[in-house]
Amino acid sequence: MDTLLRMKAEEIDNSIVEFIKSSFRGKKIALHIYEDTLDETDFLLANSTNKRRLLESIDNVKNNVNLKELDFADIQSILNEDGK
Repeated sequence: MDTLLRMKAEEIDNSIVEFIKSSFRGKKIALHIYEDTLDETDFLLANSTNKRRLLESIDNVKNNVNLKELDFADIQSILNEDGK
């Protein structure tokens, strides 16, 4: 399993540590921390397929359609399923 977490340094708290520990329990992991200078929006807009998906997603949010609400436990469950 490969998981990328992007956040500001001040957003790191014990829940992130617990998420990592529970998601990768019993596995050897490597943590690579670097200053993230990538602008995700520019990256997505550079590719026509990604641009279309991004703009559709923005429209979905504006129109309150095709949305799925997940809490932390849901995300953890999905990640754990992918690793099996």
